[in-house]
Amino acid sequence: MDNLHALLDANQAFALNGRDTTNHCPMALHALYEMGASQAQLQRFFTHWQSDHALPAGAANQNDEERHFVQLRQQFAIRIAKEGWLPTFETLLEDGLSPAGGAFHPLIRLACALENGHLGEQAAALAAWRCKPLILPAGEGSECPDISALLGSLSAQWEGSHWPGEWITARLRQVAADSRWPGSLPRSLAGGGDLLAQLAEAALPLYWQTRNFTVLHLVTGSRAAAIVARHLPDALRERWQTLMWQAVAAAFITVGAPTLKFQRWPDVTGFHWERVLSRANESLDDHVIKLVHCCWREQVDSSHPYRYLAVAARAVGLLESESERVA
Repeated sequence: MDNLHALLDANQAFALNGRDTTNHCPMALHALYEMGASQAQLQRFFTHWQSDHALPAGAANQNDEERHFVQLRQQFAIRIAKEGWLPTFETLLEDGLSPAGGAFHPLIRLACALENGHLGEQAAALAAWRCKPLILPAGEGSECPDISALLGSLSAQWEGSHWPGEWITARLRQVAADSRWPGSLPRSLAGGGDLLAQLAEAALPLYWQTRNFTVLHLVTGSRAAAIVARHLPDALRERWQTLMWQAVAAAFITVGAPTLKFQRWPDVTGFHWERVLSRANESLDDHVIKLVHCCWREQVDSSHPYRYLAVAARAVGLLESESERVA
């Protein structure tokens, strides 16, 4: 863990946003570490990110958002050192900030930081969330029983819709501003149960079907939301679940709300996690690394572990080659 923390410390020298991307480095490092990557592999990825994607923090790269991020990270670090991360998180929750803000990256970054215990990363994740605020209008539609019914209802209303723009967050803001959004979103989900587990089980086949880049973030983001939920007191969990399923609903609409079809999952007999993880640890693709890590961790408690293995094996090229990603 010391080696990981040293690289996470070094990551603080990178700006919040890099070259045409946000800073994925700490999340990928966490995933690599958990998958058993060697120190050399961790350092190789860090060096790759530093040379190919990162922008150095500092006056030359500090636009208003970056200055705000640095200031908040410092403030949150002081508060977290005294009180832990939860009071700051609760404040953001009270403000109604969507977990989809920053294309789910602050959420995923926070979940990684909670797992590895790096206080600086906890502060950075919460600061990034605050800097990239997304507030989704509350739903006004009829109550819905569960996640499956929610996605079916959204498909009936929004399937085939198109939202221009390259960035996930920009398209989410378009959905939030659409006058049809409040009426199409239910006021609540009535079925109870573990809604975050339902989200995870729905996101995976949707990603298998679409290979959509935004949907990939629903897979990794759903797991991250469940990690955060496990650290929350009971009084905050219902609010957190609500914000998360609303975030997934908005993201689902941005990709055209496709109807989930019957999936023919491949036979993964003969595929083993050791080989999949080995390939992921050699990868320099941060999204491949995070997706494989998520699948590996999620399959442990899933009733369909072979599905996670299939998605991970496809991501590292052991099944058919992935087609070009769709935004």
